[in-house]
Amino acid sequence: MYGFTNRFSGLALRHRIGMMNRRRSDRSAWARYVVWVMLLGVMVLACRHRADDGEFVLNRAGSTPSPTNESRRLTAELDKQGAPWFRQSALFDEDIYSVVNGKRVVITPFMNYPNILCARNDQLALKLRDGQRVTVFVNGQQATSPEKALAAIRFEEVADMLIYQKRDDALGAEKYPESHRLFISTTRRKPLVDLVRSRWSNYLKAAAVSDHPLGKASTFSMNRLLEATFFSNLFAFVERTKDDHLTLYGSYKTDIDLFINGLPATEKDIEGVHIREVDRLYANERSFEEWVDGPERKSRFVLYIQTAPKRAKRDSSYYVFSPFYSGDF
Repeated sequence: MYGFTNRFSGLALRHRIGMMNRRRSDRSAWARYVVWVMLLGVMVLACRHRADDGEFVLNRAGSTPSPTNESRRLTAELDKQGAPWFRQSALFDEDIYSVVNGKRVVITPFMNYPNILCARNDQLALKLRDGQRVTVFVNGQQATSPEKALAAIRFEEVADMLIYQKRDDALGAEKYPESHRLFISTTRRKPLVDLVRSRWSNYLKAAAVSDHPLGKASTFSMNRLLEATFFSNLFAFVERTKDDHLTLYGSYKTDIDLFINGLPATEKDIEGVHIREVDRLYANERSFEEWVDGPERKSRFVLYIQTAPKRAKRDSSYYVFSPFYSGDF
């Protein structure tokens, strides 16, 4: 047992004695270790990403610049702890700075897009769902008619924009009849158009024509497609003809990419697909960033159909359990 747990038995003992009798290494041999230590130190210093000017970016969604206008001062009350409000979205006319450990910090803007706004004909407009109400403040003054107040504002005139949404389950929420509060500060000078403002502008334009500007994807099996065509579900992009083939809804025909089994297809190709041959149908509305106007613009919609042609020759009672198909299987 002892011989198994140590190296001082048999040939190992001779090696150990030989090592003890060897001449010691001179001091120059230690230079190798010094070089290795220096290289490790350089690597550690290189991994410290510090800007020369002492500034770095910090993503702090809830940060607010100094209260230099009425809109910022009003929202300061909503930011207090215990208030039944949270900031849903915000856009500022200037970079937000803070100091962390003695360093000047640039805080990135809040990138949630507003869910109650759009832009029609370059003018702001409300896009509210059922049950939603909004109070609008322009330059610190409450607007008596929110729609008229926004219609008079172009996005290029907006300096700050802050959208607050009420927490319905918060204490004291019942005191406020509205579900949102919108604060806008305008400016006569045109704000610098950066990447953030460009995306906001494109989003607001897309929201005017789409209920899902950030994109929406839907998947349909054959049974689900039978149900979707029975109830005229527009999210399927197709409807069923009298002879049980597919055809595109008119609202999708002019701005869509079509694929059948991974290959590009045409509208006539879609009309040649029998509903019983569909294995999977994928209907996708792309995010606004892909279909807004630009040199690399893509189609707004994508329809992908995977077929199973042999299915149409089988007795469909084996695999169809849908009350929404009345054809002869």
